[in-house]
Amino acid sequence: MPNETPRSATLGRTFWILLAAGILIRCVALTHPLADAHLLRQCQTAAATQSLVAHGFSLSAPIPWVGDFHERFLLELPVYNWLVVAVHAVTGNLTLSGKLVSVALWALSFFLLQAIWRRILAPCAAIWANVLFVVSPLGVFYAQAFMPEMLVQALAFAFVLLLIRHDENPTLARWLPAAATGLLALVVKAPETAHLYVIFILLALRRGGWRELFRVPYLLAGVVSAACVVAWTAYLGKVNVSPLSFGGAGDTLRGFIGPLVIRFQFKTWLMIALYVAGFLIPGFSTLSVARGVPEIMRAKSPRLLVAWLVALAIFYLAWLGNGPASQSYYNLPALAPLCALFGLGMNAFLESPRVQRRRVLVAGIAATLTAGCAAPVWIYLFKQDHPILAAARWAREHTAPGSVILFHAGHRADMRDYTPNAVFPFYAERPSFIWTEQLMEPYRTAALQRSRFAIVTLPLPEGTVAAAIRRIRGMPLPPAPSTGWLREIGFAPVAEEPGFVAFGRQ
Repeated sequence: MPNETPRSATLGRTFWILLAAGILIRCVALTHPLADAHLLRQCQTAAATQSLVAHGFSLSAPIPWVGDFHERFLLELPVYNWLVVAVHAVTGNLTLSGKLVSVALWALSFFLLQAIWRRILAPCAAIWANVLFVVSPLGVFYAQAFMPEMLVQALAFAFVLLLIRHDENPTLARWLPAAATGLLALVVKAPETAHLYVIFILLALRRGGWRELFRVPYLLAGVVSAACVVAWTAYLGKVNVSPLSFGGAGDTLRGFIGPLVIRFQFKTWLMIALYVAGFLIPGFSTLSVARGVPEIMRAKSPRLLVAWLVALAIFYLAWLGNGPASQSYYNLPALAPLCALFGLGMNAFLESPRVQRRRVLVAGIAATLTAGCAAPVWIYLFKQDHPILAAARWAREHTAPGSVILFHAGHRADMRDYTPNAVFPFYAERPSFIWTEQLMEPYRTAALQRSRFAIVTLPLPEGTVAAAIRRIRGMPLPPAPSTGWLREIGFAPVAEEPGFVAFGRQ
């Protein structure tokens, strides 16, 4: 077509503009503490990385929420953590290093995505897909968070791209890097990447039927991948032996899958709808994604996009326990396919005869609406948890290094009974027992005997969004903390500041 070249050139220019804008947006919070959305998971990763900085190469790290007990935990293969350690050697700032690595991995993901778009989207649709990918709230937040999500995303896009290239020319030289990338993605975070093998299966079936799946290179890759995953999960089980770690791979797998009945519960799908429509593609973006669904079959090359959407459906059906219905970042695998649908929808809308005369004006309004609907969600996600930061800073400034502290988070419903809380010990830099109803013996007795100080954060009015999520999940509000029992066992108040009370042992 004669107008393809100028459109492709426009795509190239907008790519660089959107890449720069995306990086700038994600750099706004580079110097902020990790006490914003999903601070619990961020500080777990940061504490594990801090151990690597202090003690050198290791796969596991000391558990920071069990006081002075010397027990270890392991979340995933710490590839992201090692990258952060390398950057930390230059910056000397751990939080900044983690955020910089996430931003860099987001930029890599954006580059990889362009090669995928070229194969499934027309240039105009690709531009709009990029717009949503740049401003999507969860994409913005986790692209600067101290978490391995951007590494997982980059591995996922690389795997999809390598599968496409292998499908275009099925050679051993193209299969080996695809198999290696898929294996690394599985070991780093299987729940967010395992469904991508459905794309391989569907492309192979289209290429040569069932016989294609039983070719020797594919069978060997399957055997090697299975052996590596089994070995890794066995190692996880050996490390996570503490009752306050994250358990063995079997327990984790069952937790992610969840019981069969939750697949038929309305609240499960309502939570997913809330995360997707409210945090991933808010407002105007949701309408355009819906407009893109009937356009799938008119796309330049629909096979991959259809295969990707089928794989995504299997992802949502498979991990309904501790996955996308309960944690926002497990909805990130849906971002790229939904961006493609958004691009198809916007392209179809702008190509309609009624819009042609005012195409530039309408496009500007659409871009403004896309970013405008995302901005309030950005603000919500980046809101800081001030009480826990203030309590940790007080402990760091008013207690001696090595002082054991008992900490109870009474200011947030989601923290009051969550034992693996690494936020306070990470920022207090003191061995800390996280006091909850779930804390079992011998940790409970040790916390009462060994702690020199106790700090309790005070309840705050619950936010509207947090209250709505809690009601949808059917989670009752935990009782507000009482401090009278601390006085009864020999603690006396030593400081009372907005948001928390500190006690010292008499």
